[in-house]
Amino acid sequence: RNPADIVNVKYSPSGNDTAIENGHVVLLGALDTSERDVFVGTTPARDSALSKCVLIATPEVMADERMKNLNEFINPAGAISRGYYMRSGNVFSVTADALTNGTGGTIAVGDFVELQAATEFKVVDSTDGFTSGSTGVGKIIAIEGDYYVIRVS
Repeated sequence: RNPADIVNVKYSPSGNDTAIENGHVVLLGALDTSERDVFVGTTPARDSALSKCVLIATPEVMADERMKNLNEFINPAGAISRGYYMRSGNVFSVTADALTNGTGGTIAVGDFVELQAATEFKVVDSTDGFTSGSTGVGKIIAIEGDYYVIRVS
């Protein structure tokens, strides 16, 4: 493992190379048999171990100069993406596209973020805490424009 907690990953649920957006989470599997240092990523379960999941955050290099918005960047199917292990105390930011709102209201500072059976994180109300049986990721500590800032538990 890279000391900076960075891994190369190809998102391939059920063996099908699939596009994935930055800010989403994948479960690491085995090394890709055709690559030396690329892991196969699949869709996590709600109770996947956080130590086996990574946040997809590939540097956004736009091949089409007309597309300037970061929210238009997608890691294409079959591409090798950059994944970051989420360690306690780390902070990362995502847009609403990477979140499923399970609060019953508006996502707010203090709400909890957990895994679900999807590549998006699930946000749950701060009064309820993490959902029983789900893996907790962290807490929303700030909202900066379109970005939700999450500190890993």
